[in-house]
Amino acid sequence: MRLPFLAFAFVTAAFGQVASAEQLVGNVNGGGGPIAKSTVTLWAAGEGAPTKLSETSTGDDGAFRFEFDIQKAGGDVLYLTARGGEPKTGGSQGAHPAIALMATLGTIAPKEVTVNELTTMASVWTGAQFLKGETLSGHALGLKIASGNVPNLGDLATGGLGPVIQDPLNSTQTTSLATLNTLGGLLSGCITRVQTDACERLFQASTPPGGAAPTDTLTAAQAIALHPWNGPEKLFALLDHFYPAQDGPGSRTVPFRPYLLFAPGTWTIALRYAGGGLSGLGGIGIDGDGDAWAANNQMAGSQSTMYGGIGGTLSELAPNGRPISPMTTGYTGGGVDFPGWGLTVAGDGKVWVTSITGRTIPVFDKTGKPLSPPTGYNPNGQLGGMQGINTTPRRGCMGAGFKQEPDRPPAESRSGPGAYPVPHRRRQARRRHLPGEGTVPRRGRSARPHPGFQR
Repeated sequence: MRLPFLAFAFVTAAFGQVASAEQLVGNVNGGGGPIAKSTVTLWAAGEGAPTKLSETSTGDDGAFRFEFDIQKAGGDVLYLTARGGEPKTGGSQGAHPAIALMATLGTIAPKEVTVNELTTMASVWTGAQFLKGETLSGHALGLKIASGNVPNLGDLATGGLGPVIQDPLNSTQTTSLATLNTLGGLLSGCITRVQTDACERLFQASTPPGGAAPTDTLTAAQAIALHPWNGPEKLFALLDHFYPAQDGPGSRTVPFRPYLLFAPGTWTIALRYAGGGLSGLGGIGIDGDGDAWAANNQMAGSQSTMYGGIGGTLSELAPNGRPISPMTTGYTGGGVDFPGWGLTVAGDGKVWVTSITGRTIPVFDKTGKPLSPPTGYNPNGQLGGMQGINTTPRRGCMGAGFKQEPDRPPAESRSGPGAYPVPHRRRQARRRHLPGEGTVPRRGRSARPHPGFQR
């Protein structure tokens, strides 16, 4: 009578093992062509040493395929390394031990991935502080943020450029895209041995001051990312050595275009973000999840000036730059109006901002919902045009702003609704302590409870 139960238990266990196994397929490329016989390893990165989940080698076409147990990853960040192999671009030159590439995947593995120079650049520049050789380790939030930004720079599926670095803000208003491509081209020059001394020259030019010379393309990328100021002109000069310009500066036969035409001052790769109501940024704070909160001096799309207009709001962006707050208005309510530079994120996740025009302090929860009343907090009407704010471990609040002189008319009567209280020589800076369930220190007196400002 027990046999059916045993059979059911066996089938459940078997299906449990199958359910935890995932398949990952992809390609390892260099110089735009496949790299054969490269050793591909899948790792799970956490606070300790990374866990090896699976390993295989690429075929002649650079393709690889393996299965791994996702449960062994334990929710850690997954990443791939590809070492050695025989690049097909540039002719058959045999095994190349200096090849080392990488792709950071995140906590969920994609179905298909390409490992090449651009995914290596994207993975190294976002995770340099957690990376040493092929070992990626660090605290969970930091690794999550780093891996979440990799797709902004490189497309993990195709090995091409990511969508953010190609958007109008970054492709036409910064040199980040050309910088990424230029460095990718230098790694490619070593991988394909475009010149017989390509790797030697790359490792020499990327050696950090007082440090050891890199021994492969991955450690070379790390050295550049961690020391972007270290002789950028030396690395840039390799572009001409690897890919001579026969018919002008734009004629280089490089694997990635566009590339830099002039030596950069640094190899820093920075991205610009927009949306979520961002407009005329003042103060910025980072919460415990890595989200960025920004105080906007005016509403996006408005014709506001420093003398008046439609008041500003509050914006929230995810660690990868994705807007969380509403696209145009951002977060509103709670008395926020031209918040300026005053913004802080408290230990409990509440966001405290100032209001220059409203002369109040608004408070929002971590979802962007206002906790303060529609007019904000202004205990006993003592606040002026608020400009700075901070919170204390005892749940108190300290603010700084401009005092409104009694003989001056309010800002609204001078410049219309929503006007900035323009500073003048008769207005003086004033700082006031505003505790929540705390005390107000008074000069010459002992601290006493303040009933007008409660959290």
